[in-house]
Amino acid sequence: MGDGLFWLGTYTGGQGTGRGIYRMRRAADGGLAEPELAAELANPSYLALHPDGGVLYAVSELTEGAIAAFAVEDGHRLRPLGTRPVPADPCHLAVAPDGSYLAVACYTAGAVALQRLAPDGGLHGDPKIFQGEGHGPDPSRQEGPHAHMVAFAGDGTLWSTDLGTDRIRQFRITGGGPLPGGEVRLPAGSGPRHLVTHPSGHVYLVAELGRSVIVLRPEGGAPGGLDVLTESPAMHGEPTPEALSAAIRTGADGRFVYTTTRGPDVITTLEVLDGGSRLRPISDYPCEGRWPRDLWVDGDVAYAANQFSENVTIFHLDPDLGVPEYRGAVAAPTPVCLIPG
Repeated sequence: MGDGLFWLGTYTGGQGTGRGIYRMRRAADGGLAEPELAAELANPSYLALHPDGGVLYAVSELTEGAIAAFAVEDGHRLRPLGTRPVPADPCHLAVAPDGSYLAVACYTAGAVALQRLAPDGGLHGDPKIFQGEGHGPDPSRQEGPHAHMVAFAGDGTLWSTDLGTDRIRQFRITGGGPLPGGEVRLPAGSGPRHLVTHPSGHVYLVAELGRSVIVLRPEGGAPGGLDVLTESPAMHGEPTPEALSAAIRTGADGRFVYTTTRGPDVITTLEVLDGGSRLRPISDYPCEGRWPRDLWVDGDVAYAANQFSENVTIFHLDPDLGVPEYRGAVAAPTPVCLIPG
């Protein structure tokens, strides 16, 4: 790990104390400097970089939602490139591997927006909106669709988790633009939140309401298709009633997977078994903060963005056991997203 920086997304409204997007310089030993304001924006709760690193994208998680693009200059300065309106409360976004589209999950609206990108990474035209439908068994959280994450598969298929309907929606990017594809049905009431792809090809999905990790494998005949294989607890210990699963990341060598759980406020290490088809939680470790929204793993160092305690905590990961060891914390204004620059 060399010197570098992180981009930090925050909440600015209500109880949020952030003012927008921040940068945090990272030392070679994994330590972090205090955050510096890079761009003012309302509720930039999730961020994504263009594949060439030259443009940073952010949601503006508001009822009148928006996305914003910023040119990254000299590796650390942000210059506004433009904004576009999207449906209510965009909470996640991702860039296609070829840089052609920006996908956005809009939570309250239950919609996915696909924004065409110009060759320089700027926003081109208006986004195309795909509205979700349906509901789940939990009337307090699943009264309708709630798109929570978007992620591109290796073949370019777009996956979108929908917490409100217990589904993964699929989209294809064609020469004529984005088109809806199939869907993957998940256990009722699970509340799918975020997912990651493991080096084995398996997909691990953390279910916020079910407090579990669902293992899926690519379906042989369909591009972007997935089959549900197994399900394991997202924590080693018994979750408290208020526990809500949040982030999921794979370890550097693929032997371990990490989740965060809000309420108990822990980072859980899960061991990868049977060639990636099964996970086993082996330890819960205090995140040394409150309400860990995001987690980033970089080699033998992990970082947790803790929303309510307003800090980013730093951990060393044991190379043999995969468990975290607390190394320190840096104060940050209502951090909810952390990505490397």
